[in-house]
Amino acid sequence: MSTLTMAQKIQALLDAGRTYKAIAEAAGCDTSTIYRVLTGAIVNPRYSVGTAIDEMHAGISKAKKKAAA
Repeated sequence: MSTLTMAQKIQALLDAGRTYKAIAEAAGCDTSTIYRVLTGAIVNPRYSVGTAIDEMHAGISKAKKKAAA
């Protein structure tokens, strides 16, 4: 289980080259929602948004582990 916050996961996605728009489209929300989660204005996003961010973050985490192996 990850101990990262949603904001940290979004930042990791951005650092990995994802855009606000790509993250928002995958999460089914507006780019402003992603920005507000990142800045802490939204602490607990809608369940579907949080789940989508978790899944995207898990994907980049697996890719990093695979590349390191």
